Amino acid sequence: MKPLHIKGDDSKEMNSNPVRPAGDNLELTPTAWTILGFLSLQPRSGYEIREAAKRSVGFFWGISDGQLYPQLKVLEALQLIEAPNGIEGPRSRQRWQLTDTGREALRNWLSAPSAPIQIRDENLVKFLFASQEGPELLIHLIRERRASFEWFLGAIQGVQPGSSWDRPGDDSSLQGPSMLKRYGLEFAEMVLQWCDQAEAALHSSALQQKQMKKE
Repeated sequence: MKPLHIKGDDSKEMNSNPVRPAGDNLELTPTAWTILGFLSLQPRSGYEIREAAKRSVGFFWGISDGQLYPQLKVLEALQLIEAPNGIEGPRSRQRWQLTDTGREALRNWLSAPSAPIQIRDENLVKFLFASQEGPELLIHLIRERRASFEWFLGAIQGVQPGSSWDRPGDDSSLQGPSMLKRYGLEFAEMVLQWCDQAEAALHSSALQQKQMKKE
């Protein structure tokens, strides 16, 4: 089952030159902030950043594969990241790490007000207009939603915070990722509970209508 797409606004990625210094502030794309965030945890290659994003923030925060490597070069030019050891290993990868300037930029972004949440969910939009077609279509949309969130729940359950880190598993930095996993689990469970209740309500309503017609 293809998962529902629920994520924030990534429209900044469409800008080919999205980084604009503004005094002590920086405007970066979602991909660029994601890069800084993952490098704050430990040095990583571009490939390792991409895989880490797929395991975690890919569920709710836009990161473009097409922008990943260009953004690494942009961040290097801004002296926010560096690859002090150059090309490493048999696959000729650069292992990037944050500079002090990059860590300060990330800290400023973490402390700044977050943008309003925007959820793009086609299934919910269809649900708004499906009533006029009868309860069968509503039930179909509910079951579609249930299947998507069953997949989502399974994916979140399989995430092990810190499993790919170089640092020990009891590192204090695991507190945030572990809380985020709990959020994802409870969110999925809440939606699945809603699906069960909504489908039961539709069946109950249909049964009452049949009984009324018989009377």
